Amino acid sequence: MMKPLSWNKLCSGCGTCVIFCPKGIEMVLDPRSNYTPILKNECSFCDVCNTVCPTSDIIGGVTSKRNYNELIGRYVNSYIGYSKRRDIRWRASSGGLVTALLMFMLESNIIDGVLAVRMEGLRPVPFIAGSSKELLMAMGSKYLPVPLNAKLRNLLDIEGRFAVVGLPCHIRGVKKAMSVSRKLQEHILLSVGLFCSRTVSSIGIRTLLHKLRMREDVVEEISFRGRGWPGKLYVRLRNGDEVFFPYFSYWRPLFSTHFFTPTSCMFCSDLTNEEADISAGDPWLPEILGTDRLGTSIAVSRTEIGDEILREAWRAGYIELKEIGIEKVVESQWRPLFFKKVTLPARQILTKRVRECASPVSPLQLITALIQLANKGFSETSVGQYVIERLHFKILEAYAFVLSRVEKVAWVMYQRRRQIESSYNQ
Repeated sequence: MMKPLSWNKLCSGCGTCVIFCPKGIEMVLDPRSNYTPILKNECSFCDVCNTVCPTSDIIGGVTSKRNYNELIGRYVNSYIGYSKRRDIRWRASSGGLVTALLMFMLESNIIDGVLAVRMEGLRPVPFIAGSSKELLMAMGSKYLPVPLNAKLRNLLDIEGRFAVVGLPCHIRGVKKAMSVSRKLQEHILLSVGLFCSRTVSSIGIRTLLHKLRMREDVVEEISFRGRGWPGKLYVRLRNGDEVFFPYFSYWRPLFSTHFFTPTSCMFCSDLTNEEADISAGDPWLPEILGTDRLGTSIAVSRTEIGDEILREAWRAGYIELKEIGIEKVVESQWRPLFFKKVTLPARQILTKRVRECASPVSPLQLITALIQLANKGFSETSVGQYVIERLHFKILEAYAFVLSRVEKVAWVMYQRRRQIESSYNQ
């Protein structure tokens, strides 16, 4: 069991390298509970693993040249919408738009299957959904690392046209795999990318369960979102008992502060899945947060085929769709964008991954980046895990609130600087 020294230390555990390595790669859980690739035999130094690795660089996909936003990337249109089926809208994480869109494609015979992820106990598992009934098993947020792209091998062995649903690291890996595999190009018709600020290590999920007085071995089923919006954590125990816990009541205090964040997520700049044909996420807008209890999605079409399929699903009555301005997308994602785009250069400087940045980094950016790195590092230690597990949710919530206010001030200052620079350039 070994791996080449050239392998990127920021491995996201996506699994893309598994399908191309001639010597065989196995995805295993490392001591920090993240997936990592391990060679089964001696390396041949063909370097195909680095060629398809999504963290080696970020490629430019076949995207529309019509519009561009420096925080969101290239796009055709931006929308808010949701599934027209009330049951799907209620069960999904944020309106069920992605589920309804893919159901439309399956039932219209546009595609033969969907590469997606379902939960089996506490483990997310990639699978190919060949029907709407199977697709429903993939509903909801997973939040845990998953080597989705290892399942691309199955798409090489079967005929048909497929859609892939994944996080930014997955979709970048898919695009790179397609660039070296003609067969994947022929088989993958559409990529649907989910907005992702970060995943959570399984140690973080274990800490959450322990704080709720549960052990991993008694959990039969877990769902992190759904049952309305913004949703609830749902846990069914082996004895039949059910536990519900509001989404904000566990995510804000435990994970919004970057506790239990994988290293690759700390240095990823892609929140809104910029390589996908269609990207989708939560609309964290005041006007929606104050009124919506069923769920709504933000969708960004990035290619002409992505935009056309969204509109076809709307015309067919599967989804509701309404155009919004791209600045509304930015507004809805201000905090994760602050993490992914604004403080990333500061984290790179603090960890000596770069010596200098193209744009200036403010002292407040450096401070918030330092806190983010410190929180991640603290949660990886046994002492940190012990302290976090025993601190009351209210104390962690208070800490998260203070940090969010600091980040809000830094975000407003960043936005003002953007406006000044934009006015100057005009």
